[in-house]
Amino acid sequence: MPVLRQITTCSEPSTVVIERRVRARDRSVDYRLEVCRRHRWLASHWTGRRSAEGSGGRCGTVTDYRPYAQIVQSHADLWLRPLAANGPEDHNGDLAAALRAGYELLTTHREPTGVAVALEHAARIAEAITAGTLPPAEGQAQVLAALSAAETLDAGARGA
Repeated sequence: MPVLRQITTCSEPSTVVIERRVRARDRSVDYRLEVCRRHRWLASHWTGRRSAEGSGGRCGTVTDYRPYAQIVQSHADLWLRPLAANGPEDHNGDLAAALRAGYELLTTHREPTGVAVALEHAARIAEAITAGTLPPAEGQAQVLAALSAAETLDAGARGA
């Protein structure tokens, strides 16, 4: 099932589409990112074919078809690490610990923002999956939804 991510709050139509194709048995596309002219810089870390073909959707929309672990790694590499200076690999692969560390960093000397609250929520869900309280598939969908919300709130706070 694809995951919808929104990495900008821009409502302009996209002018560039970055699509990474794969030869996987279960899918032909890893992801599709759409950005407008002003936000082209956001696509610099996304590999794939760049084209104007199929553009016109909302700027910042990512339709992500990759497996859970790859999407989480993408969030960690492209968003969590730049925001909070850590990722799961800094916590022996423990996603919940990385998200908690991000929450702590963002709330150490200030009130929690929407981004921090969404990170903490994602951490609690990841812990519930590990503890067996939530079935993995359902919990993973909830983690991705919380991470997507945090990423979108952060984009809004940065003016992206």
